[in-house]
Amino acid sequence: VSVDLRKKSKYFGKHSSLILSDKNNKQIFVPPGFAHGFLCLSNKCIINYYCTETFDNNDEYGLKWSDSDLKIKWPINNPSLNNRDSSFPLFQDIIDKKLLPKL
Repeated sequence: VSVDLRKKSKYFGKHSSLILSDKNNKQIFVPPGFAHGFLCLSNKCIINYYCTETFDNNDEYGLKWSDSDLKIKWPINNPSLNNRDSSFPLFQDIIDKKLLPKL
């Protein structure tokens, strides 16, 4: 799933999703300015993750996966999340506190 965080985009706050599998051999490019997350629907998955710039932990941020304002239809209600991902704010809080990246 990816969410457009580019304030000047007509798709700001909208999301798109795609199922990737070893059967369909699809892949996805998520450009800068988008939040993104993934959910493994099998017992095991391998993810190859590439960045457009050198990885920097200080550039990491996120938004709450289950934010009802985003209307993302995840195929699971209670995923296993790490502490960081479970503490991300709601999309509206990110907007109100001006936490969006400068793009």
